[in-house]
Amino acid sequence: MKKLYFNGDFLPMTGENDTFEALVVEDGIIAFTGSLDEARAFAGDAEQIDLDGACLMPGLIDPHSHISGSNQYVVAAQIENCKSFDEIVGALKEFAERNNIGEDSVIMGVGYDQNSLAEGRHPNRHVLDQVSTATPVVITHASSHMLVANTKLIELTGLTAGTPDPEGGRYGREDDGVTPDGYCEEPGAMWPVFGIVQPRQKLDMDKLIIEMQNVYLEHGITTCQEGATTGDHAAMFAGFAKKGLLKMDVVSYPMYGEDVDGMLENFAEFDSHEYTGHFRFGGLKMFFDGSPQGRTAWMTEPYTPGDEGEGYCGYGTISDDDAYDFMRKAIDGNYQLLAHTNGDAAADQYLRVYKRALEDSPNPNKHELHPVMVHCQTARRDQYEQMPEIHMIPTIFTNHIWYWADVHLKNFGPERGGRVSAVRDALDFGLRPTFHTDCPVLRPNLFESVWCAVKRVTKNGVQLDESQKISVYEGLECITKNGAFQYGEEDRKGTLEVGKLADFCVVEHNPLKVDIDDLRDLKVLKTIKEGEIVWEA
Repeated sequence: MKKLYFNGDFLPMTGENDTFEALVVEDGIIAFTGSLDEARAFAGDAEQIDLDGACLMPGLIDPHSHISGSNQYVVAAQIENCKSFDEIVGALKEFAERNNIGEDSVIMGVGYDQNSLAEGRHPNRHVLDQVSTATPVVITHASSHMLVANTKLIELTGLTAGTPDPEGGRYGREDDGVTPDGYCEEPGAMWPVFGIVQPRQKLDMDKLIIEMQNVYLEHGITTCQEGATTGDHAAMFAGFAKKGLLKMDVVSYPMYGEDVDGMLENFAEFDSHEYTGHFRFGGLKMFFDGSPQGRTAWMTEPYTPGDEGEGYCGYGTISDDDAYDFMRKAIDGNYQLLAHTNGDAAADQYLRVYKRALEDSPNPNKHELHPVMVHCQTARRDQYEQMPEIHMIPTIFTNHIWYWADVHLKNFGPERGGRVSAVRDALDFGLRPTFHTDCPVLRPNLFESVWCAVKRVTKNGVQLDESQKISVYEGLECITKNGAFQYGEEDRKGTLEVGKLADFCVVEHNPLKVDIDDLRDLKVLKTIKEGEIVWEA
């Protein structure tokens, strides 16, 4: 059955001024675009869908997030607006009481930011012990790079004064310098805690996956990512795919430090460029540093003075040799590589080691892999200049401009802080950047990502480096056609063209025609995947 869409604004993303009057879908594929009269002649007795003045554009493409983490919007207390330790304790107590959380479970909160707390520092186990001493309690930082556990959870995890800091991570210590205070920094220190937390949550993931997908679908996203895949994640999403529970495409990237070979072998049917049940592996993932707002991003020049002392530059999380070995695994195996790099020193390491691994690899198709630099908060112009020769794609977390750039100005000073998320530099060198929200760090509102890149204004109203501003259309390219290019799916996604998938986002107004300050709150009316409505307001 054909479907004919008419009476709306059509934004095909094939050119800034391109449009048409009608579009026809047949068997989940765009079959016709053009005038309404021609569309009706082509479509015959097709179902007529009146857009009533709304705008139909390509489904938005999320180039980096963690869909498994989106369950936190359902199963955890939202503490991002708490302004003090007392407010955190109160919110966690209320959440535990409302959800009847017992000693066999866990009380979890997400989204705290020490930069917004009256105390100006991270909480510790003693703060969370005020919530409960019998039930494990854990809160995660807004960056997802730190957490704090109460004493009970520390004991269950087995952390003691004798537990060394893991490579590329750190445990907070009491005044004696050895006793864990509940603070855990970076994945190596956090994963042991999550290993205790997740089984105790006893989540029915088959039910939760519907709500987890809606976190994306309500924002018009039709393709998203599981951007740091563990063995449990791979098994879970393979199960969803086999049960037909996925309504959108999910691209998965097995993570360094996990049994990558085991994942790829155990779920070989998903190790393909084609989706099976809307799920596939897209490549491999690694980390080079932490977060700039948490002062763990690895910088070439020191942070402004803080508790860490003079000359502190953050730190890397992996040696050159280990990075090289993992890169060779990716390149030799013909896998795209995603690498988390917030600091410019981390970006230097990624570029340096990837060039060596690329040169050494015998893979004849190695230059077609398009490695991805994830976050790029402090990437320098000279680093963007190096990316074309190795076909690298920067995916930029532009929402930092609004949410954390005031902190970046404090941590880095006006010059470095003012040029975070330097999208114009990337465009100047002919790159095809993408925008992401690192969900669940933030809800995946990609229109807000575009707004941030266009305006470059912080929460406190500070105007960042205006030379890095872009146009709205350039920003929309970053969340549609460039996203498709990053995934190697530009032949089937990203634009409204005949032969491509009928993946659509129907929004109340054309984003090119609204006032710029209305763009971030643009209302999505429908999300359509392969011709079928998968979410509706």
